[in-house]
Amino acid sequence: MARPKQTEHRRGFLIKLLSQEKETIRQQAHLAGLTVSDFIRKCALNRPIRSKVSREVAAELSKLFGLQKHLLMEIKGLPNEEELRSELNSLLSELHTALATFNKNTAE
Repeated sequence: MARPKQTEHRRGFLIKLLSQEKETIRQQAHLAGLTVSDFIRKCALNRPIRSKVSREVAAELSKLFGLQKHLLMEIKGLPNEEELRSELNSLLSELHTALATFNKNTAE
């Protein structure tokens, strides 16, 4: 299917930045998984920045939590169940901490 014709073309916009400001914007755009143009556009127009990276990391952490739950169900009745349960609960705590740290860092 052909792409619909745009009635208005995008135009460039020159802004002057300090080199550190430019680098910070570039890094923030990269962390969000966006181009610099998209990042600046979203910031300037008060649009939410939904990071592609954030969604991917959250999906992976979700898989790990699901696997953790599955493993806790599978170890029932094993001779070393208590030891395994303790280790899995410790891992679950570490995953929870990692998710909290990730959420804090992506909110900043």
